[in-house]
This record gives sequence, structure tokens and C-alpha cells, in this order.
Amino acid sequence: MPIKPFRLEPGMTVGIIAPASAPGSAQTVENGIKVLEEHGYKVKLGKYALEKNGFFAGTDRQRLTDIHAMFRNPKIHAIICLRGGYGTPRLLKDIDYKLIKEHPKIFVGFSDITGLHIAFSQMTGLVTFHGPMLASNIANEKGREYSLGSLHRILSKPEPFGSILKGSGIRRGRTIRKGRATGALIGGNLSLLVTHLGTPWDFSTKGKIVFIEDIGEANYRIDRMLTHLLNAGKLADAAGIVFGYFTDCEEKPSADGRPTQKIAEILCERTGRLGIPVAYGFPFGHESMTATLPLCIKATLDATKGDLIIEESAVK
Repeated sequence: MPIKPFRLEPGMTVGIIAPASAPGSAQTVENGIKVLEEHGYKVKLGKYALEKNGFFAGTDRQRLTDIHAMFRNPKIHAIICLRGGYGTPRLLKDIDYKLIKEHPKIFVGFSDITGLHIAFSQMTGLVTFHGPMLASNIANEKGREYSLGSLHRILSKPEPFGSILKGSGIRRGRTIRKGRATGALIGGNLSLLVTHLGTPWDFSTKGKIVFIEDIGEANYRIDRMLTHLLNAGKLADAAGIVFGYFTDCEEKPSADGRPTQKIAEILCERTGRLGIPVAYGFPFGHESMTATLPLCIKATLDATKGDLIIEESAVK
């Protein structure tokens, strides 16, 4: 059984860490902290959250130290990542998973943070949350109402969340293959999912709803990574597949007339014949407006109606 963290209530403390790349500016971090404080939470910034070391937020050891410190500290009730970027795969072999399992708490982020979500799920069973981050979303006024509303509701209420489309302004996702399937959610950033294959943190998709998003990848690389997951048996045994944003992935027509495919065409071609429900166009991933999806929690993908419904509470 998955380990559900305790719910987040006003007055509790949110810890902020940067396990991957450094934030763009200290002002952005301050803006995000102010928003959380205005919503009634106390905020504690990780000791090394504002460090910079090349394209990382500090050294591997500093980033590990902040992860462990936040899980160890009994005054921290939830942990939200500053941003993604790159860096979490470098940390996985040195994480103290026993510490995390013994001190379960809310953990939120997406993009490169997928590396931690998958590892925590595999090594501890902790329910974690693929959702908005401080610098990427919470500090950004655009899309904040939906993103923060989704995050707050799923973290604070021990009850089924329901449709992730509620409040998004999106009436329905788009169907690739009709059908309805129920299973635990697993997934995240496509590049990071592929990175985990063949490692000690490899994951099972059998009977699960797999959710996938990405940013800044050429169309052929999206095809290549989906093909890699297919060849590894990670999609055919899933209960269903749901695709979110593929931000800045659509190629522009080349000057020399070189042929390409649209992202939607690639998704349909690679997954439409698997015999399971598949849909795309859902609000999660690298946009200012993004839903919160809990890993390990039961959900239903109704690809026929274009909806993704979270069927059980993600916190206790």
C-alpha cells in the first residue's frame, strides 16, 4: 500500500528546496514565498536553495543535504521544489530512502523532479505530487489561480479530488483511443522516465495510468523516447496513457522543405494501436497553468469523454 503524507493546513510550514537547477533570480523566489505566505503557510528556504554551481543549484552534496534536512525536520510539513532543469539523477544513489520512508511528508515538483518522484515511489512507497513549483508557477501570476488552487485542494483535503479539468477552462482532453481504465498514476517528464530504464529505480507501468509530458524536445526525439518506452514494455502493459503539455516541442517547417510530424501525430502513431485508452491535451507540465497529479493514487482515464479523474484521497 502506498504511504500517504499528512494533509497540509494553514499555519503549517512549507520547505523550499532546489534539487536540480538554480532559480533564475532571488526576486522570483521572494515573490513565490510571498504568495505562499499570503495563503496562510509559513515558509522555510533550504540552506543551499539559492546556491549556484554551473547549471546546478549547488553541489550534489549540498542539494542532498537540503533534501535530507527537510525530511528530517519535524517542523516541515510539506516540501515544494523551486524548479526543475537538470540534476536529480545525480543524487539518486546517495539519497537516504530509509529516512524518507520514516518521515513521510508532502513532496511537490515536476520536470527534472520526476527523477525523485520515481525513485521515492520505488524505494519508499511514498505518494508524491507532480505539481507546480515555486519559481516556475507559484511566483507567476499567469495561471496561478488554477495551479495553486489544484495544489491546495489536493494537499489539504483527505477526499477524492475528482476531475483534474475542474477550474482549468478546458472542457475535455482529446481522444487518441476510446475507452475507460482505472489504475494507480505513474509518470512525469518523458526524458526522465527514459533515464530511469535499466537502473535500480526502474518502474512498473503494469495496470497503471501513465501520464507523460515534456519540454524543448525535437519531434524526432519525442518519437525516439516513446519508442524506447514501447521497446522496454512500459506502455503496452499500462491500463491507459494520458499526455499533457509538450511545450516548445513543435517543430517549425524547415526552409529546405524537410518533412516532419506534428506532436499529436507522433502520439497517435506511437500509442493509438496499443489496445488501451489514450488521450492527450491535458493541463499538466511545462506551462504556467498546471494540475497536480499524485503518484501511486488511483485514477480513472475516460479517454472517450476526455477526462482524468482522481478517485481517492492523496493525503490523510
